[in-house]
Order: sequence, then C-alpha cells, then structure tokens
Amino acid sequence: MKRFLRKALRWTAILLAILGALLLVFYAEEDWRGTRDWATCQRDLAAKGETLDLRQLIPPGNPTDDLSKAPIFQEMYRAEQDYEQARKAKSSPNGLITGMVDNLVQAETRMDRLKIDLGSNDRSKIPKLADYRKGESTDLAAWQKFFHSNLKAHLPSENGTAPDDVLRTLRQFDPELNETDSAVSNPNAYWPHNYDMPFQEYLGAVTSMIDVAKILQLRATAYLENKQMDLAEKDYLFSFRLCQPLTRGPFYVHYLVIAAVRTIDDSILWEGLRRHVWNDTQLHEMESALASTDMVALAAQTLRNNRASFLKAMDVAQTVDTISFRRLKAGNWFFPPESAIYRPLGWWNQDRCIYSRGTQRDIEGLDLEHETLSTVPFLHSEIPRSGPGDNPNLWSHIYIPMSAHDLPVVDSMSSSIARAETYRRLARLACRLEEYRLAHNNQYPEKLDDLPDLPAHLNQEVLSEQPLHYQRKGDGYLLYSLGWNQKDDGGAYSTDAKEGDWPWPSP
Repeated sequence: MKRFLRKALRWTAILLAILGALLLVFYAEEDWRGTRDWATCQRDLAAKGETLDLRQLIPPGNPTDDLSKAPIFQEMYRAEQDYEQARKAKSSPNGLITGMVDNLVQAETRMDRLKIDLGSNDRSKIPKLADYRKGESTDLAAWQKFFHSNLKAHLPSENGTAPDDVLRTLRQFDPELNETDSAVSNPNAYWPHNYDMPFQEYLGAVTSMIDVAKILQLRATAYLENKQMDLAEKDYLFSFRLCQPLTRGPFYVHYLVIAAVRTIDDSILWEGLRRHVWNDTQLHEMESALASTDMVALAAQTLRNNRASFLKAMDVAQTVDTISFRRLKAGNWFFPPESAIYRPLGWWNQDRCIYSRGTQRDIEGLDLEHETLSTVPFLHSEIPRSGPGDNPNLWSHIYIPMSAHDLPVVDSMSSSIARAETYRRLARLACRLEEYRLAHNNQYPEKLDDLPDLPAHLNQEVLSEQPLHYQRKGDGYLLYSLGWNQKDDGGAYSTDAKEGDWPWPSP
C-alpha cells in the first residue's frame, strides 16, 4: 500500500510539474503574442497620425477657466468629493464611522434645485415640454395649473395669464441661471478631466446642463407667447452656450448631453417658427449658432478621447491590487470580473488591440470631407456574439472583457451621431426656409435648391449623400430625412431612433 502511495505521489508531482511547465509556456507565449500585436497596433495607429495619449488629445487648460472652480459649480464638486470620502469611510472596519454614514445622502447644492418640476414626486402630474419632432408644442396652461398646485412655485392664489405665471415661477431660478450663464459664456471655459482615472470623473455638473436647458425652454416659450421675441432668442442662445464647454475634450457622456440640449434648443426654435415671430436678424443669428458645431467632426473627437480614456482604464485595472480593483470596479460597469487580473499580460494587450482598432474603424467611418457617416464600421466583427445583435458571449468577456463591454456601446452611438447631425441640418434649413418666406410674401420655395447661397452638404443625408426630402404642402412644407434605416416612411417619426424618418414638422 505504501509503495502504491509513493508511486501515486511521484506521478502526481510529475503531472503537476508538467502542467506547471505548460502553464508557464502558455503564459509566456500569450504574453509575447499580445505584446507583439499591441506594438504593431500602436505603430499602425501612429502611421495614421493617431495618438493614444489623453493629455495630448485634451491638453490641460488654464486653471482660471476650469468650470469646477466657478462658484455655482464648485459647491457641486465639493459636495461630490465629501460624499465620496464618506462613502469610502462607510466600508471602514471602524464601526463608529460605519454607523455614522449608514443613511448617507449627498448634500443638495444650488444647481440641484434647478428642476423644472420643482422636485415633484408625482411624475404623472408634470406636464410635457414641446417635442418638435412629433409636432407637439408646450401647453403653458398645463404648466400654470401644475405650478399653482406646487407650494414651491410661490404663486399667489389668483391666476394670472399662463405665460405670466410660468415666468413668475421661473424667476426664482434667476440667480443660479445668471451665474451659470456667466460661467459658460467664457469662451475658454472647460470641464475638468481626471487624466489618471478618467473613468471616475464626476459628471453631475455636466448632466445638470440638461435641467438648465429645460428651464430655458419653458421660459423662452412663455416669452414667445408674450411676444417678447428678443428675450426668447436670448434664452435660445444661452441654452446653446451651455454646450460650448462640453465640446472641449468630449467623452461619450458629453456628446449625449450635447445632443440632448440641442434637441431642447431646436424646440425653442420650432416654437418661434410655428408662431412666425422670428425676424431675419434672429434667424440668421440662430442659424450661425447651429453652424458652429459639426456633430460628425465632434463625434470623431469624442471617439478618440474615449479610446484614450478606456486604454487608461485598462492600464489601471491591470496594475492595481485585488482590494483596489474591487473599489475601482464599484460603479464602473465596464470593468472586467475580478478574476481578470490573473489573465496573461498578452490578453490585456489583445483587449487593447481590439478596442483600439475597433474604435479606429468607427473614426474612419466618419467622412469629415463629405460630412457623412457610414454604418458599416460600427459592426465590430472581432467581438464574438451569441447571435446577431445579442450581447457579447462568455468567451469574449474572459478574453477581451473591456472591449466586449464598451464596443457594443459604440455601436449604439452611431445612430445618435447621425440623428444629431441630421437635425442640425434640418434646423438650419428651417431657418433658411423661414427667411425665404419672409422675403417672398409668406410663400415657401418649391424646392430647397431655390434657397439662396445654400451649402451643398446642408441638403444632404448624413448616411447617403442623397438629398433630403422636401416638398411644399399647403401653406407649409414637408421636410425630413429617411433616418437610420434609409427607408421612406413619408416623414413619419418614431421614438425608436433606428426606425421611421427624422422629420422637421412644418410651422
């Protein structure tokens, strides 16, 4: 029996030694292969003039132009910092500290008060704002009724006119709005970036621009109803300025916030167009603002920045210890499983290669010369999937976990890019059509080519370079893009970004 056990132990040791040797060979081979491929990838990108250094893509700005230092935003960043410190303390083994922050709530700042719903908890009672894509205007009477039912509106018991009561309610936000306008009006203003850990940036102040834009939309609509067109245009341009700092070093979130605010801006423009109250000067100023930001070029910049940011996230995830990895992973959905830190170095480099090349194909799918976008590069063939349109499969989550998480997000951004640029063109055309109507006895042109000094790309689909669809219709017109699916649905809008047409409803 003892002889058998000795023999069994000897063979077990031999097998373990063989397995250990094979494992070492496997790691060495994978590390060599990954290092080689990543070096090749970097050389290929450098030959195309690409950089993967976030500091080169987004150089640090002048500290005096940092919006996190502006008083109105500074308290948001300070509150976030205090909250994060308390949250980290909550996981401390010190029971006293843990008990102190069990019911931790982030402190409310002045910017947090800028909510058009005045903090109402009953979502069903909050009226809707205009959605020009559906041809739906803002019901000021509904907002008046809602504000009278909310004590935070501070309205007298008797009703005034709907626009007057709306303006009276929104007046309470004037101090914060004035400070915000002063901060974002600085032509060099920018939002700060965490170059060492960009995936941990605080975005609360950035996303608050949407809440500010909604207030400006409602206020501008009330001004339009009161025939105060100059004040309405002023709010339109103020809302437009909210996005200017976001265009300096944008990431995905910044791009999506810009697109959301631009949709709100378009609603202000459309509210004035449907009332036929904008004059030539105002239309020219608003179209000039629209012309200032090419959403296709901005998307290319966004993709480059996000690639550099994600590569930095990979560097951090690969090098930290287990405890730090767990802390960093908290709240970062794209971080791989904790077991990923034991993968071969070569697999991390393969992940970098696939992510970098996948993003590069997306960038090259944005034709800046012809101002178009191709949908083909946004389909990442290297990402194994369980089926068409499904999430990446288990193997991709082990071998390329961070690419498998983020590249599908890039896929979904393509329609947002195309739609944002398409509506920028439609809004500019709407301004020109209204200018034409004012100059031609309230008549719109028979075709878009009749508009004077029309840039070639303005009457062009983002996805095909074909002309946009336009025709006279009664006293108005029908103007639309074929949308993501490039099928003609007669101008019918769909809430699904990849279905239906993208119309600009006639006034």
